[in-house]
Amino acid sequence: MADYAYQPKKKKYFAKKGETVPAVVQPRIARARITGVNASYKDLAEVCRSVRGKSLEYAFDFLNDAAVKKKAIYFARHNTGKGHRKELGGRIGGFPVKSVKIVLEVIKNVAANATKLGIDSAKIVHIIANKQDTYPRMSPKGRRIVHNYETAFVEVVVAEYQQKLAETKTEKKAHAKAEAKKAFDAKSTGIKAVEAKKVEAPKNAEVESKKQEMSSTDKHRPIENRKLDSVHKEEQRI
Repeated sequence: MADYAYQPKKKKYFAKKGETVPAVVQPRIARARITGVNASYKDLAEVCRSVRGKSLEYAFDFLNDAAVKKKAIYFARHNTGKGHRKELGGRIGGFPVKSVKIVLEVIKNVAANATKLGIDSAKIVHIIANKQDTYPRMSPKGRRIVHNYETAFVEVVVAEYQQKLAETKTEKKAHAKAEAKKAFDAKSTGIKAVEAKKVEAPKNAEVESKKQEMSSTDKHRPIENRKLDSVHKEEQRI
């Protein structure tokens, strides 16, 4: 089996004091590799750069369009003598159709391997292309100069990832508005309760003062003229 340059990073969990460390599940991966490719490793590297870190669905759509020259490949590094493309907003790029088709075949292979392993949703976590072998050759005609034959390789690794239920911008705004409304309602109800207490406080004070006045006036009256409670009235009748 070929040695891949990709080394999966082990997930670490830093537990707090007194907390049990849960079992960390490492994501499953699928691989594919092609060697001895008769194509420019520089073009292959730029094509790989355009789909690195993307999902398989995006890679298929993008490379299928690039294979028929609907989309251009951005050349970030190996761009000597390349022209600026309007499809890229004026950036340097081109249409390396041969390299695009090679990378597309490798991605199809890794997608088949992922399906075989039971991986539903996968993301390209590693994709590279580089020079492999150099065979000494001479130019076929004219002045005899060195014209070596170079081959390249492409390797792809995809990893399973959990599809997070990411909220859209509208959902986030709606959620934020709902939270703000709840907070405002709670604040307004609290203010209303405080105001009601403030309104009821003088009323209660007035009632208590009236009761005290009535009780103080009843003390100086004879017993038969006092305002008695219902219980006291029943006792007097008996």
